[in-house]
Amino acid sequence: MLNNMLAVNNLIEKRFVPPKIFDNLKSEIIYGGYFAALSGPAFIITSSIMINVSISLPLLIISYIIPLMVYSYDHYRDMDKDKYTNLERATYFHKKSNIYPYLMIIYVLTLSIMLLLFSNLSMIYFILILIMGGILYSVGLKNLTQKVPAFKNIYTTLTWSLAGTFSIMFFYSLELNPIYLLLFLFIFMKFLPNTIFFDMKDRKSDLKEGLKTVPVILGKPGTLKLLHMLNILAFIPLFVGIYLDIIPLFAVIMVIFYFYSVYYLNKASKAKDKELRMVSYTFADAEFMVWPVVLVMGQFLFLGI
Repeated sequence: MLNNMLAVNNLIEKRFVPPKIFDNLKSEIIYGGYFAALSGPAFIITSSIMINVSISLPLLIISYIIPLMVYSYDHYRDMDKDKYTNLERATYFHKKSNIYPYLMIIYVLTLSIMLLLFSNLSMIYFILILIMGGILYSVGLKNLTQKVPAFKNIYTTLTWSLAGTFSIMFFYSLELNPIYLLLFLFIFMKFLPNTIFFDMKDRKSDLKEGLKTVPVILGKPGTLKLLHMLNILAFIPLFVGIYLDIIPLFAVIMVIFYFYSVYYLNKASKAKDKELRMVSYTFADAEFMVWPVVLVMGQFLFLGI
């Protein structure tokens, strides 16, 4: 009887052990760039809500594939370096190294089809410039970070901010308007602390390579102080736009993300290297995906007043 009960218990335990497929899926989503790339569509949706322009599915797909390609390519090239500081990500890319070229072909074909079927010539040129800029950074310009402090952070942020703001203008052939410039500044100044924060987990590898990233120069305490300051300054373009009646009043609800950033920055101050990576891949990355949701909430709240 006792043996039967033990056998049943063992069966139950085995049945409720999470299958390995879930671990693989988690690694695929995080290290493959699928989660981080969601920031692209999130910026597009955020800008469209503030500009009051309807958004199309093809534009969202395009804005997702571009960062997915750049992230994937950059991480794949750095997988040998990552084994010293980010073993999980390096292991992930080594496992899929055989299929990676085919994966990139799928990305390129999908993007090409979307651009040819749904876009215009101006948008195609704009996208090609962004993609070439990302690849150029990975294969050559990255070395400038050894000479120019924070070059990596500024270059990456500039690419994201241009895509997140001006893609709408090029895709729909709209005229340049001051709101695009203010939104660009807001996204740039809000995303810059995010890219600097991500470099904190790579501080050791960047130090070995001689890269002058902000965490390498200032260290962890100094970097966190700078990030708190940038978190405040980021909202100046937003409030200027609201004051000038260029950006809708309901956008003031975005101030919630000041406190959101304060929360994960304080959490990071007590985190060790491995915990810091998890904070980066969850809290820091997730912020921009929530922007459109909060803006829609702001619309409903202000309409009800």
